[in-house]
Amino acid sequence: MTTNSDLPVPTPELIADGPIGWRFKGMPADAAARTLDEFGGRGGNLFDAGFAWPQLVLRESALRHNAALMARYTAEHGMSLAPHLKTTTSPELAEYALREGAWGVTVANPYQARVFMAAGHRRILLANELVDRDFARQVVEWLAADEARDFYCYVDSVAGVAVLAEALEGSACSRPLPVLIEVGHAGGRAGCRSLDTVAAVRDAVASAGRLALAGVAGYEGSVSHSRDEASLTAVAEYLRSLRRAMELVLPRADARLAEHVISAGGSFYFDVVAAELGGLAGERPVRLIARPGAYLTHDNGVYEARSPLDGGGTATDSVARLRPSIEVWAPVLSRPEPGLAILGAGRRDLNFDQGMPVPLEVRDHAGRSARSVEGWTVTALNDQHAFVTVPADARLGPSDLVRLGVSHPCTAHDRWLTAVIATDDDTVVSVARCYF
Repeated sequence: MTTNSDLPVPTPELIADGPIGWRFKGMPADAAARTLDEFGGRGGNLFDAGFAWPQLVLRESALRHNAALMARYTAEHGMSLAPHLKTTTSPELAEYALREGAWGVTVANPYQARVFMAAGHRRILLANELVDRDFARQVVEWLAADEARDFYCYVDSVAGVAVLAEALEGSACSRPLPVLIEVGHAGGRAGCRSLDTVAAVRDAVASAGRLALAGVAGYEGSVSHSRDEASLTAVAEYLRSLRRAMELVLPRADARLAEHVISAGGSFYFDVVAAELGGLAGERPVRLIARPGAYLTHDNGVYEARSPLDGGGTATDSVARLRPSIEVWAPVLSRPEPGLAILGAGRRDLNFDQGMPVPLEVRDHAGRSARSVEGWTVTALNDQHAFVTVPADARLGPSDLVRLGVSHPCTAHDRWLTAVIATDDDTVVSVARCYF
């Protein structure tokens, strides 16, 4: 199997987006005429830089730690890493993974793919069926322009194969479009539901000259969201069906490709993926690509509890566990009752699909005088307000700043078009653009 050291290193770059203007909430008023790169590069203290609150912040030490830990884990378990960047849709944040040797990036739709193409990424896995004919034609032109580029997308039906074959009919591009057959399960989302369907799609791809049969892919995270014994067994059984599909596909995988691919592995079960899908061999090397997306920013909720590299694993040493990077700082607007505080952040700033935000710390308006938040609970969110129950003797008042942890970063980031990256001593390192 090809290793990361055998591959050319991507050289992504920031996309020139022009002045900050008034597009990004929380940015200082005096930053409007600057670009994000110019503003983020000036450094300074998070609490002295003029940010308006609420503000989403990522701790750089945790980003670096998480990137290195996942890279080490996947390498030790025979997997290549293509983090799912739907979580942040940020080329700058993807750089943390790439610097640690990630094979490439995963995206969910053509728009996200175009963002990472524009940023100079060379390896992109579109973990979805591609039915956009115009984009299919753009992809093969993009591949033909650079032999070092790789792109994969999904098909799961003969009709879907026909869409791509028709779109690429008459193409003069020198490289075919590599496709992975998606394998699903009963009650899941897309994906072939039987080996008979896999075989039919395999044959359809093999007969379409502008397509290249590259392997199979699936998503085990839709089987369960728990890590009890029954759930882990169900996930393993699904992954074994994915392995059987790969064994069915490999004999007809396209010989024009230098390697073939099997891919799975969200953020809950990449350990089971490694156990069930490793060791496949064919006439070409077989690359096992894992696609976890939440690990870079991690959280104080569902992933903290269930990730194999945190609460869902066995490691007790913090060095071997992911660390929450993401936090939202919100101002106290009012203390209308002794046991109630109202914060200036709500549903438009904080997600709540996998649990309410968690108070972690409170400071004064200047970011100093840190105090405990023991006994504090976020009980409700309005559009722009958070309701927090507090002990009657809690020390807080208007303009104090509360640091909130979140659960499920995928739906936290999409409320923000930027992410302020800061060190543990609150020095601003940069401001990352998120393309939602």
